[in-house]
Amino acid sequence: MSRALDKATTAALKAGNPQAAYDSISSVLVSLPSDGLLEIEILGKEVPLPEGTHVLQDGLAVGVSKLGLVQAFLVARRILKDHIQGTSQTDQDLSAATAVILLMDPEFLTAANTRKRLIQRHMAASQGGDKRIEIQMVLDKEKRFLDSLLTSRLHRHTKSPTLWSHRRWLVETFVSSLGVSVDVIGDVTNIVFVAGERHPRNYYAWCHARILTHLAEQQADNYDDCLKGLLDAVKKWCFRNHTDISGWSFLFHLLDRCCGDARIIEVSSTFSEVLDMSRSLRLTNESVWVFLRTLAASGIVDGNAQAQFITLGQELLQKASAEQHSPDEQVLRSALDWYETYRRRRDS
Repeated sequence: MSRALDKATTAALKAGNPQAAYDSISSVLVSLPSDGLLEIEILGKEVPLPEGTHVLQDGLAVGVSKLGLVQAFLVARRILKDHIQGTSQTDQDLSAATAVILLMDPEFLTAANTRKRLIQRHMAASQGGDKRIEIQMVLDKEKRFLDSLLTSRLHRHTKSPTLWSHRRWLVETFVSSLGVSVDVIGDVTNIVFVAGERHPRNYYAWCHARILTHLAEQQADNYDDCLKGLLDAVKKWCFRNHTDISGWSFLFHLLDRCCGDARIIEVSSTFSEVLDMSRSLRLTNESVWVFLRTLAASGIVDGNAQAQFITLGQELLQKASAEQHSPDEQVLRSALDWYETYRRRRDS
């Protein structure tokens, strides 16, 4: 979403009612459903709304007027600025203001840090037998708000380092304060996968998946089952999104965390499945072949599978070479040359 304003938009801002826009948008962001995540979209001028209407909502689907969001942002920023300068603000007002700010600008670090301080203040004030329940309710609500931003069709939010860092802090707070186990498979499939599809090659989302895997290794007695479940889920995701190098990189990361015989079995079966898919669909994209060449040169895949890799690569390379100026030729040639270089280095 561009933050540039033309003359017509500037005039509309001056003529509008920022407070009404703020009240309307913040009420939606604060009143989060307990049974799902909001799916938020920003509505531009191509979706005209009745005068005075800033939000359209149908169940979990929410459309926010771009003009209304800019107006609401001006009010929210003033509230946060007054708070920083010492003016007393309620926690509810700060929570609403920072929610609007992060919807407008996901890299507004002060807003994200203010939300952290609000949570820490609430955790410090919670006392008695209900402390654990109160803390979990606060953390759950923040997680639903954050996941709504990360999975909505908001291009900047799905790949925001500030929001993903905030989620990491939130997950670690869950573990350290409550001692609860994180639903790693659920978070990866419902949050990381969706963010990865909304914004392909989503570096920050897949880095978060690695953090979740590390937490699972620390906290779970059934880590092997969790790892197996992750492998199956990520493999299916990669097959559906085979041009996304970030997904393949995470799949390799998971394979690398397998130990002993399980690693040999998983690497061999995965290599065979990816090779079969590449043969069937005649895949020549760089993401798949970087993954295949790396496994082929790892020393774990047996000689027969390596021979199949070379045969398929040469077959596809021959076809690509017959086409003039084909980018696939360079991809395949580089993959085969890389494999040969590292195979010789491994065997020497």
